[in-house]
Amino acid sequence: MFFITIVQYKLIGATKLSSMNQDEDQKQSSNLIGYLIFLCGQWISILGSNIVNFVIIWFLALTTESEFVLGLSAFLGFMPFILVTPIAGVFVDRWSRKKVIVFVDFMQAFFTLILIAAFISNLFTDIQLVLILLSLNFIRGIFGAFHTSATDTLLPIMVPRDQLSRINGMNYFVNAGINIIGPIIAPILLEIFPDITQILWLDVITFLLAIVPTLLITIPKIIKKVEKIEKPSFGHEFIEGIRFIIKTPGLFPLLFVFAGANFFLTPLFTQLAFFIKFIHGGQAQDFGFIAALQQTGLLIGSFIMTFWKGFKNHALGVAFGLFLGYLGLVIMLLAPIGFFLILGIGIFITGFVLPVANVSSEAIWGATVPREVLGRVYAVRRTLAQFSAPVSMLLSGIFAELYGLTIILWVASILGLTVLGFTWFFTPLPEVEKRISIQRSNTKDA
Repeated sequence: MFFITIVQYKLIGATKLSSMNQDEDQKQSSNLIGYLIFLCGQWISILGSNIVNFVIIWFLALTTESEFVLGLSAFLGFMPFILVTPIAGVFVDRWSRKKVIVFVDFMQAFFTLILIAAFISNLFTDIQLVLILLSLNFIRGIFGAFHTSATDTLLPIMVPRDQLSRINGMNYFVNAGINIIGPIIAPILLEIFPDITQILWLDVITFLLAIVPTLLITIPKIIKKVEKIEKPSFGHEFIEGIRFIIKTPGLFPLLFVFAGANFFLTPLFTQLAFFIKFIHGGQAQDFGFIAALQQTGLLIGSFIMTFWKGFKNHALGVAFGLFLGYLGLVIMLLAPIGFFLILGIGIFITGFVLPVANVSSEAIWGATVPREVLGRVYAVRRTLAQFSAPVSMLLSGIFAELYGLTIILWVASILGLTVLGFTWFFTPLPEVEKRISIQRSNTKDA
């Protein structure tokens, strides 16, 4: 799920960068190599998961021929992720991030083994296997919440502030490259191994391989600059995160516009296999071609963002990226039946501009959130921005069954552009960085 990789104290005063913070940044620069080693393991895992996810989605589409099942599958995998993330963010701040990441990677491999056992046992019908897949999606979504909460906060912890945008852009760049390879390899493997059990083993192997680099690196512990007299409750800490976002000018509109994008673009990604197979009469190779073009767009966009720090006004980068994302969806809807090249152009545009929007957003958040509360703020951020996605997954599946997928995608594109325009013209979003700067200046003078 695309955006989907993102996710609070004495509020205003905590945003000031003192000389102590600068010394801390200097020390953190020595952890940059460790962070890159960690990323290497994650990239291996992403490749295996990308191939396996492609195969599972195609299996569900062919077996059920149902938009609702595809939507339900995505919903069950993502909804627990959304619900558990706020809790995970709080506990990640308290626990060892390394232990959390290693444990979760191991459990992800374990549950894939259960799925393999279900397939090779020959005890279940295709529909029963679908039900098992849906159940495991739900369970893995819970572990995924802890994994993402732990890994997301490593970037600002281990990477110097002045390198945040470039390292984040590089991460998008490499992920896009891996995700191009996945949809190309997956159809080939489906031709070689019609039984998907052999392909599922890739997920187990790559999850276990991802554990090794994590064990080799040192992840710094964040020590709160407060006395441990009484540990605040989860509710108190989570509310602090919400207050930080609301009281920091422009951050809530930024969340709002991403929530809209997640709601209105999610049906395209969730139903892409059905759209290719049953609307345009495509095969696994065509699905792979379209998915690869999307990732090619991500690759090029991420490459640009690796070396270019983006618009001077990062809010403009957010709006520009999301606008072209919706435009790409419109192009796909206008494509004649079976014209996969035009479909590819549309989704290429959508993929190309997502790094622009996401990296621009990360630049705003990375310069605003104090390190001591990263887990909580990022957890609240992810919850508020992405809660609309699982709702969209479920509703788009239901309404696509009733009214047709094409109509639902048209409605989504029109409403998405409307929400984006409203947020840009009627909220503080365009001046979010300027207003934060003024707020900091007033706090310093006080």
